[in-house]
Amino acid sequence: MFFAKEDKRSFRRMELDVGIEITKDTAVAQGVCKDLSSTGMSITFTDVNFKQGDKVHIKLDTADDRFPPLDADATLLRVEKTDQGFMAAVQFISMK
Repeated sequence: MFFAKEDKRSFRRMELDVGIEITKDTAVAQGVCKDLSSTGMSITFTDVNFKQGDKVHIKLDTADDRFPPLDADATLLRVEKTDQGFMAAVQFISMK
């Protein structure tokens, strides 16, 4: 894990490659957190049921008893099609 150096955002982002679970209503999908900050994250996924503006629940399990899982309600700010599926910018609404 390391910090993005050329980032002009207000909050530093940690580059990651960690599995996440994305839930919208009753639909559950798997994805990958590509980077994480205190206000949001960048994720990739293959499920086509998510779109810009969706309110979702995201859980990132640390697999380490010393650190609780990230458990957050969020909004998908931007969803873009890629060669491997989809990439989304996520803004956290609340943490649990």
